[in-house]
Amino acid sequence: MPGQILPLALSIMGRPVLIQAEDPALRATLADAYAVWPAGPADGPPITLAMRTGSAAGSAPARIEVEGSRLILTGDGIDGWADASTLSAACSVPESLCGQPARLAEEVTDTLLLFLLTRSGRVPMHAAAFVCGTVAVLLAGPSGSGKSTLTLAAMSRGLRILSDDTVYIQLQPRLRIWGFPRPVHVFPADAPGFIGATRLRGGKLKAAILTPPPREPPVADQAAVVLLERGKNIRLEPVAASVATAELSRLEAGFDLLARESAKAIEAVTARGAWRLTLARDPDRAIETIIRELGDAVRQIP
Repeated sequence: MPGQILPLALSIMGRPVLIQAEDPALRATLADAYAVWPAGPADGPPITLAMRTGSAAGSAPARIEVEGSRLILTGDGIDGWADASTLSAACSVPESLCGQPARLAEEVTDTLLLFLLTRSGRVPMHAAAFVCGTVAVLLAGPSGSGKSTLTLAAMSRGLRILSDDTVYIQLQPRLRIWGFPRPVHVFPADAPGFIGATRLRGGKLKAAILTPPPREPPVADQAAVVLLERGKNIRLEPVAASVATAELSRLEAGFDLLARESAKAIEAVTARGAWRLTLARDPDRAIETIIRELGDAVRQIP
């Protein structure tokens, strides 16, 4: 029909996504927010998201509630839901978010889309990741173990970044490790010379450092798991797959909502063994150690 605004067609982590927004400013903001996921090869039924502008922003903090297959997102002029049983979502947002793609994604649409993606074959794993050759090096450890700082050090060396906190594991029809490009969040003291936005993450003030736009899809077809621990001296040593599986299976809040799916994903990425990195206060040297000592090993992963 004349004047009809077509849905924004994307391929996010190899899944088809259609976003409908009748407001041209809102649609343009969404297109900017997900510019790294243009339409392309995708499999499965489409995930649909209907967006509209509504009431003015309020002062209530955003609140997320999950019950079974449904997620409810409310607060600060936001009123949305997502339903995994139908792979659909809808949300009303304040006009103030138009023209602010980063805020719109962080506060609203990432939550809705990732809820549906993680329930349609993209299992979340609490790990940072960068690509070494053709292998995703997964840096796994609890919050505060140094994942983001190591990610920043990897980025400074020009390595391709998948994530500083969460990767998404696809098991069918083959193993794939997906990133979801977003800023790297570190304490301002760990990013000397940084000039830019700061955000509260888990109640702590972090510097939000933009990652370079990916020149290719943020995905790898092989994985090498590196478990992080603190210590005085940097050391990298192999560990048995069973050890890595046991540590990764201690799921933190949020990740435990998909415990059964996580168990299968963990088994897949640790199947060929793993390594443990003792991390001292020198992330640059730690990344050099991974590249030097792990490089030949990961290149030999069949």
